[in-house]
Amino acid sequence: MKTTCSVALFLGLLLVGALVVPAGAIQQPQQEDEAEQIKSEARQLFMRGKLASNQKIVEGLSLKNYEMIQEGAESVVQLVKGQHWFVLTTPEYRRFSEDMTMAAQRLKDAARNENIEAAALRYFDLTLTCIDCHQYLETVGY
Repeated sequence: MKTTCSVALFLGLLLVGALVVPAGAIQQPQQEDEAEQIKSEARQLFMRGKLASNQKIVEGLSLKNYEMIQEGAESVVQLVKGQHWFVLTTPEYRRFSEDMTMAAQRLKDAARNENIEAAALRYFDLTLTCIDCHQYLETVGY
């Protein structure tokens, strides 16, 4: 009974204009959810681009196609330079970004020298850098 009276009082005040609710105040959580959904989809799309670069590298390694390896590694370098990469401004994240760029550059160098063993090891290094960065992002709640 008390709850019913409270709801009726709230609705009555709202109807007569005695209770003023700012425009958009009720929808704010929905707007925040939509913004977070857009960010999440952008991250997923970005990471799919990184995955495509890695698949190109693996295919190049499998076929000993050094040009393909270089293209995939260069794509990783460009992704790291892009605006969607810098989701955090912490020193740790900056270090992971630098490590990612260096690992991709080393991979390009190994492919340019047509050294498949070195390229495979450099790809492994690049992959470990990705995993370390993902673990860091999980620990900071991103």
